[in-house]
Formats: sequence, C-alpha cells, structure tokens
Amino acid sequence: MSTEHNKTQREKMFGGVGKSIEQSEKVLSPVLGRLNLFKKYQPADTNDWKSQVQEVTQSQKPIQARVILYVIVVLFICLIIWAGFAKVDEITRGEGKVIPSQQMQVIQSVDGGVVEKVYVQEGEHVKKGDLLIRIDPTRFTSNLNEVNAKIFALQTKVRRLSAQLNGSGYTSGSVPAGVSPDAAANIMAQESQYYAESLRELSQRTMTNQGTVSTRQQESQRAQAALGQAERAYQLAVRELNTTRPLLKTGAVSEMDILRLERDVSNADGERKQAAANLRATQASIGEAQSRTSEAAVSLKNQWRNELAEAQAQLVSLKESISGVADRVKTTDIRSPTNGIVQKIFFNTIGGVVKPSDQVAEIVPLDGQLIVEAKVSPKDIAFVRPDLPAVIKFTAYDFSIYGGMNAKVKHISPDTFTDEKGNMFYIVRAVTDKPTFGKGLSVIPGMTVQLDIMTGKKTILSYLLKPILKAKNNALTER
Repeated sequence: MSTEHNKTQREKMFGGVGKSIEQSEKVLSPVLGRLNLFKKYQPADTNDWKSQVQEVTQSQKPIQARVILYVIVVLFICLIIWAGFAKVDEITRGEGKVIPSQQMQVIQSVDGGVVEKVYVQEGEHVKKGDLLIRIDPTRFTSNLNEVNAKIFALQTKVRRLSAQLNGSGYTSGSVPAGVSPDAAANIMAQESQYYAESLRELSQRTMTNQGTVSTRQQESQRAQAALGQAERAYQLAVRELNTTRPLLKTGAVSEMDILRLERDVSNADGERKQAAANLRATQASIGEAQSRTSEAAVSLKNQWRNELAEAQAQLVSLKESISGVADRVKTTDIRSPTNGIVQKIFFNTIGGVVKPSDQVAEIVPLDGQLIVEAKVSPKDIAFVRPDLPAVIKFTAYDFSIYGGMNAKVKHISPDTFTDEKGNMFYIVRAVTDKPTFGKGLSVIPGMTVQLDIMTGKKTILSYLLKPILKAKNNALTER
C-alpha cells in the first residue's frame, strides 16, 4: 500500500517537473534552438515527460481557458481603473461624551423662606416653567396687600382732590385685587368725608368774605349818600353867600352875617370832602374784601394742589416699589428656567428654612444643540480644523440600526491635555445640526460617543499602494 502511494507521489512530482520544463522550453526554445544547446543537454527520458504533458494538455479545452483568462485580466484592469478613481473618506476618530450646550443651571431662592412643597425629584425631566419648589408666600403676600391698600388709598385721594379742584363730582372707583373689602370701604368712606369737609370749608370761607364785601358795599352806599348830602349843603351855603354878599353894600346885612355865611360854606366844603374821602375808603375796602374772598379760595385750592402733587408722587413711588414686592411673591414659586433633568434637590423637607440666595436645585439643560466633546490623539490632529463635517455615533444606540448624527467641528483645544495614565490628547468639540436624535430617542449629557471627523478623501488605489510606497521610501535607509 505504501509502495503504491510512493509511486503515485513520484509520478505527480515528475509530471509537475515535466510540465515546468515544457513551459520553459516554449519560452527558451527559440534562443536555445539557435544556440543548438537544448537538445545537447536534454535528458534522454524527457520525451516521456513531454508525452505525458501533451496528453494532459490535449485532454483540456484551451479555448475556454483562454476566455476565462481574458475575463480575469479585463476584470483586473477594470478593478485597477476603478480603484484609481473611486474615493473613500479619510476619517479621524475620537472617543468622547455628550456635554450640555449650556452650563449647569443652579436654581437659587431670591428672598428665602419656608419650604411649602417640593414638586420634583432628582433625575426627573422638567420643562421650562415647571414648578420645582414652592416657598410659603404668606409674608410676601401680606406686604403686597399692604402696598396695594396704600396705592388704592392714594388713588382715591388723587381722585378726591382732582374733583375738589375741578368742581366735578367725586367717585371712589373700583377696588383692585389684593385689597380687602373692609379696608377699601374704610378708605372710600374717609375720602368721601374729606371731600365733603373740604367743600364745606371752601363754602364757609367764601361766605365769610362775601359777608364782608356786602358790609363794605353797604358802608359805601351810606358814604355815597353822605357825600351827596354834603354836596347839596355845600351848594346851598355857597348860593346863600353869593346872594347875601351884595346886600352888605346896601347895609341890609352886617359884615358879621357875611362872615357867618362864609364859615358855613367852609364847613359844608369840609363835610363834602370828608364824605368823598369816606366813599373812597369804603370802595377800597370793598375791593380788599373781594380780594380776600378770591385769595381764600385760591389759598385753599393751592393747598389742595400741593396735597395732590404729594399724593401723586407717593403713588408713583409705590407703583415702582410694588413691582419688587410682587416679584417677591412671584419668586416664591421656584420654576425651571429651561428644559432639562433635575440633577440635585437641596431641600426635600417640608417646612425647611431657605436662606436668601441659597441653592435649591441643579438642572442639566437639554435645550439647544447637542455638543460632543471628544479626545483626539496628537498624531491625528493635523488635518482637523473647524467646520469640518463629522458623524456622531452613540454607543448606547447600535449604529447599524439607528445610524448617527451629522455634526460640525466647532472648537479645537489650542494645546494638549494629559490624563491620569499619561496619555496626551486634544479636546475637539462638535455641534449637531439638530437638537434631537431620531424620534423617541433621548440623548442626555454624559452619553459616550465615537466622533468620526471627515478630514478629506483619497482613492482606493492610493490606499492600497500606501504600504508599498511607504516601504519604498523607507527601504535601504537603515543604519
């Protein structure tokens, strides 16, 4: 059995050698034929090998073999041409994680207070405006109601003073929210009383001065009558003197009578002038009384104007301050400023005391674009630059099923960093084109990713020839 096996092995070996010699003969026979050397050195038993090779060759189908060979050659040439034009992406890869697009949101209590209720738990997703913690608003609400009451009182006072100055009817107006009905009723009743008293005071002052004017007018009338009487007495005395004076020459009257008549004329003239002076005095007093009447009304209205200006100034000041008081009430409801995840709650106890500016919660923002921070080796950083396209592959989602997210390089650290193992790397940040990944697939800060940065393109042929060219450049250069 072993003998037959050895024989078979020898036949195969000699058959292969014969085939090789035949092929060599076909190539070298023209040359050796000219030199007449092939036959000289050809072994005697080569003819047997050649005959066996010819039998094998004749038993095959040379046409089909040539066709297959040509097809293989054509395919190989086409493959080389395709490899020379087809391009693939050059990718720089880095490992990293998702980081928040905004800084960690630290939620603080502005004015502090007592915790009334906690609405969220750590790890819970919240939306912008969601209520996180409520501080007991009693203290701030009381202050707000007090300020509202003061504002209502001043508004009522302003309306009352305006009505007094304009002479129009007074209405208290509607009661604003935050003012108790009892307090509003007291304010309106008090202002109505002030309105009635002010009008009564104005009326009394006017009536008093009008009485004085009336008295002075009566005195003026009496002075006018006295002046008329004195004027008539003077005219009569003058007429009597003029009539009697010629009788002195005839001796009908004595000189003493003339002197008496002249004295009467002088007295009448003095009384006439005194009456005229009294009339002027009474007329002047009438003007003064009328002026005092007007001044009394003006003085009272000026007092009201001053009170109105002061009330309006106080009202403006209170309206400016009420926004701060109302804001204190509003800030007792501590709400989320952004969409995110509650990282930590610092006060979980109902009735806990929160001091002003104390931190009450931390929220990791989820708004805006996703930012990936990846570590890239220094040997791969040369062709990485801002605005290069990139693909983010989340390790939590199978890339073959869910795919990746398109992104752009936005930042490259100016220098390398070193981790605890001594590895050096650059920090590269990429920003996504959209803030979400797929439908119903959440992406949260801290997820690990692979960042593929497209640094360029190259042909498949250059990729295949790269080891050969590298070996060529480095060949025979060793010491």
